Amino acid sequence: MGSSKGREIYKLRASTAETVNAELRCFRGLDRFLVRTLPKVTCVVLWSVIAYDLMRLFRLTT
Repeated sequence: MGSSKGREIYKLRASTAETVNAELRCFRGLDRFLVRTLPKVTCVVLWSVIAYDLMRLFRLTT
């Protein structure tokens, strides 16, 4: 990250992927889980991502 190329790559990632992660953590409650074990947590995360994608699709098509 010390190089200028690394900073440019991080800037691009911050504007795309990190925004989604922050929204899922802050507004969808993915900072803590109510289930235990990795398969159950994976299921909760996948459902949250599907819901996020559907809401985004709805916003983009209307």
